[in-house]
Amino acid sequence: MRRILLLIALSPLLMAATPLPWAKNETDIVRVEKYLTNLTTIVANFNQADANGGMSTGKFYLKRPGKMRWEYKPPTPILLVSDGKVVTYYDSELDQINYVPVDDTLAGFLGQDIIKLDSKATKLTRFTSADGMIRATVVQAGKTDEGSLTLEFTDGPLQLRQMVVTDQSGQKTQIQLQNAEFGTALPDKLFTFEDPRGHHSRRQR
Repeated sequence: MRRILLLIALSPLLMAATPLPWAKNETDIVRVEKYLTNLTTIVANFNQADANGGMSTGKFYLKRPGKMRWEYKPPTPILLVSDGKVVTYYDSELDQINYVPVDDTLAGFLGQDIIKLDSKATKLTRFTSADGMIRATVVQAGKTDEGSLTLEFTDGPLQLRQMVVTDQSGQKTQIQLQNAEFGTALPDKLFTFEDPRGHHSRRQR
């Protein structure tokens, strides 16, 4: 379980395929990019299911650009906090903290000021729009054998509902957002990690 959680928090996106022509989906691609770029905040409950049948729940907060917070409920002892520059991964059971630059993580994609699915940084490898659902899979340019991120949206109105992280072996972790609220004012201190052990905290810069 911890390996899967750490993958979601810290694993870079990969570059896996030659860019494909998406001309027939151009209108929907532009809609998705505009939707993601215009997002200000999200507050949602989430259910996470890994490939081994493990289940986790918690609360997700997003404040663009760059700030995220994933609060896992017991028994999962994990807290993830991004202040826009660094992602802090805290495992209370192991009493362990890891710091990773946000640009090296999956969080970096959703945190960009202007989101483009296909750009110098990321490549769009799959895009489908059918039966009221839109799915977009992206990988990071220049990387290999690391995994991918699929964003799933309901359409009408367009709304982010689920993220699927696929690792290099093809194992999938699904994160479903529930009771999502968009545009809610969120204080910056929510995205500042305070070390509960009383050690030096990494504060927002």
